[in-house]
Amino acid sequence: MIGYVEGRSPLHRAHPYTTLTLAAAVLLTAFALTEPLPVWLLVLAGAALAASGGVLRAGARTALLLSVPVWALLFVLYGVLGGEPRVALGPVLVSAPGIARALVLGGRLTAIVLAFLTALATTSPHRLVEAMTARGVPFGRTFLLASTLTVLPRMRERAARILEAQQCRGLRLGGSVVARVRALGPLTLPLILGALAEVDEQVLALDVRGAARGPRTALDPPPDTAGQRALRWSLGLLVVAAYGWKFWRMRA
Repeated sequence: MIGYVEGRSPLHRAHPYTTLTLAAAVLLTAFALTEPLPVWLLVLAGAALAASGGVLRAGARTALLLSVPVWALLFVLYGVLGGEPRVALGPVLVSAPGIARALVLGGRLTAIVLAFLTALATTSPHRLVEAMTARGVPFGRTFLLASTLTVLPRMRERAARILEAQQCRGLRLGGSVVARVRALGPLTLPLILGALAEVDEQVLALDVRGAARGPRTALDPPPDTAGQRALRWSLGLLVVAAYGWKFWRMRA
């Protein structure tokens, strides 16, 4: 799950700025926390955010696929190769402070990935563009952000179409390792050429539409309630408080 998923959850109906602020708050707060327990409580908060958007199952699966290799690397670097004191973890002696550090770093990564996957899955690019247009954001920045949010779904759809077309032409994906490597050429070359052609089209579109001056009119701006604005300000204050607490503990 990397990209927008249709739905009617509270996060889908919320203003796009609110959803992105929630993800940004998780990102910033993760780096303010230095103990395993608060960090993994933040992971649970990210899971609750995904559940409220109805994308917990898919989001957690993708987050695990992205995070598990990093967890393994952190376990080796900090747990196995860390310093004293050491504790027994089954048949292996591991570093106690190293394991604590690995839990902090792994928890940070998991919380951030889960929060932003949830934001991508519940923030419609169309509503985000309308929201940014209503706020007077320059078209170039709006176009850049919308293109970034939709690049992976577009690449996935294009890859699926290319795969179906090549299979209809007789391409076989099974067999030996050598045969599978040979099959990558007919798949990757059209994908890369299509992506380059799309870049040219987007540059022309940006050049034509971005040449206009003056304010733009949002046709269907998403509603932004006072409660959502208050929530965004509260999240900002929460992040500031988390860093204030961190620096106070460092000085103490």
